[in-house]
Amino acid sequence: MVSGRRRTAQVQLQRDAELLPLIEALKMEHPFWGYRRVWATLRHKSGMNVNAKRVGRLMRLHGLGVRRAALRAKRTPTGSKPRPVRPCQWWDVDMTKVMTESGWVYVVLVVDWFSKKIVGHHAGYQSRSHEWLQALEMGIQAHFPEGVREQGLSLMSDNGCQPTGKAFVRECAILGISQAFTSYNNPKGNADTERTMRTIKEELFWLHEWRSLEHLADALSGWIELFNTTYLHSALGWKTPQCVHQQAGKKRKDTPLKAA
Repeated sequence: MVSGRRRTAQVQLQRDAELLPLIEALKMEHPFWGYRRVWATLRHKSGMNVNAKRVGRLMRLHGLGVRRAALRAKRTPTGSKPRPVRPCQWWDVDMTKVMTESGWVYVVLVVDWFSKKIVGHHAGYQSRSHEWLQALEMGIQAHFPEGVREQGLSLMSDNGCQPTGKAFVRECAILGISQAFTSYNNPKGNADTERTMRTIKEELFWLHEWRSLEHLADALSGWIELFNTTYLHSALGWKTPQCVHQQAGKKRKDTPLKAA
């Protein structure tokens, strides 16, 4: 009995010793990942039959966990967030800024709420309605090649000067895009895009010293391609944004129209 337990313990120690370097390698590349994402990558990308609790235990034992801020703003939301049922129904646009050796660079992202896919982006030294429209137009050209009018696209944003500017509002009206706006006491209004922004900061912006706009813009384009095609998202059942986007699009095409 004792020898059997000892053998079991030895086997577990051996498996832990084999697993730990794989975890450490992922944490070296992605220092802000928690144990669930590390486990999901090992399980769904590497095909390892490993338990999430075991990954969490090893990460705690070896100081590989992620400490999150304990203090959070307390707000009471005033309304429910729209729930899209297909891709290209609700998009969200938001902006962040990154310091480079040549000054601040403003990064605008457009995110599809259904698939979590980054459908458009723009990086530049200015953050006007013009730059926000460039990010939006990138998404439209890629996902609405035959035109966006009467396609039921809605766009969520905050109440900043860019999405509420005359040029931006006029262009959305011309394209037939319905605008909606979040408010201060509705923090979940653009939670999907805020989460994507946090991911791109943790995975890209905060890990490098940026020389210039061109340096950052090149890295940004490559990162977004990897995010859309390889990033396993917990809210998507550990599928990638591109996979969900394509599967939902194919399902719509294969669904026969009902007779009136």
